[in-house]
Amino acid sequence: MAIIFDLGRVVVSWDPVGIVSSVRGPQGADLLAERLFNHPDWLEVDRGTMSLHTMARQAQGRTGLPAAQNLAILQAVPASLLPDPAMLTLIETLHGAGHTLYALSNMGHASIDWLEQHAFWRFFSGKVVSARVRMMKPEPDIYRYLLVSFDLKAEECLFIDDSPANVAAAQALGIGGLVFTDVPSCRQQLLSLGYLPG
Repeated sequence: MAIIFDLGRVVVSWDPVGIVSSVRGPQGADLLAERLFNHPDWLEVDRGTMSLHTMARQAQGRTGLPAAQNLAILQAVPASLLPDPAMLTLIETLHGAGHTLYALSNMGHASIDWLEQHAFWRFFSGKVVSARVRMMKPEPDIYRYLLVSFDLKAEECLFIDDSPANVAAAQALGIGGLVFTDVPSCRQQLLSLGYLPG
């Protein structure tokens, strides 16, 4: 079977408030993270249609910070994406059990470029990243693109993502879905579905 992983909040950390705090301190970090990352501009960065510099300039009005300070926060994102050791152990176990593994992620160029230096990619047979294909979950086309690119059959795939909407979109195309909450629950569900030896 092919198992397809989301990256942020599944394989690697994604903590917008923590990112803002690391650059500017904790005061007002929640609000600033909301204004920067919970905005259509951030989705365009993930889609690969907006640069970090453009976003930093356009965000000045809503953050009250100069473009350079917005940019410092945005540029801190890649290094904050830390692999979860427990998930890497699970990935290695699944790979060892004979499954082919793929990644399907909404992520900007800077973040995926940074993540590609990690050793965990040796367990993956391929990846589709939104910024590189100009498509995003939960749009059906990005799932179809992954299936076609790697010659996969939907019914022979399982997709793991922390977003119920993204999982539902995969299931609508006949791909099996599992909503990720934490590694122990994920491991238990994979065990009960027969993906891991008992």
